[in-house]
Amino acid sequence: MWTISLSKVNSWLTLSCLVGLGLSLYAYAVELQVEMNENYQPICDINPHVSCSKAFKSDYGKGFGIFGKDSKLHKPNSLFGLMFYSMIATLAQSNARFIVLFSLVLIAISNLLSLYFAYILYFILYDLCIVCVSIYVVNVVNLILIQLKMKALKAMEEDKDK
Repeated sequence: MWTISLSKVNSWLTLSCLVGLGLSLYAYAVELQVEMNENYQPICDINPHVSCSKAFKSDYGKGFGIFGKDSKLHKPNSLFGLMFYSMIATLAQSNARFIVLFSLVLIAISNLLSLYFAYILYFILYDLCIVCVSIYVVNVVNLILIQLKMKALKAMEEDKDK
């Protein structure tokens, strides 16, 4: 019974990560286009206060706004997103308790980063980035799903012990 639920949670978590991957890939493509062509107008730039390129071009768009230009981590945040969602989608295929706990920690960190970036977006940049907000939603969905996976694993282990 729990293997089916666990399988569904794994599928939903993988699907959510694929959405995150798609958003990160789009963000990376926009960042590259904006850097190469200053006249490029991405579809996510609706007006001066609803603009993804404004967020991507800001000091916070690379290295999480923490790592300076001399750092090896001063790369577009979207690249970290591509790596993160690929890793979580891969880890989602495992039901090993340690892997699930590790995934929970990573996903919790991604949600903390979402709060950090949301603060920057609204209170420092005075911007609404639709791509960014969509990524925050993916991170919340991932957090809910990984918690469901933890509960399903716990229930499965309890059924096994009976």
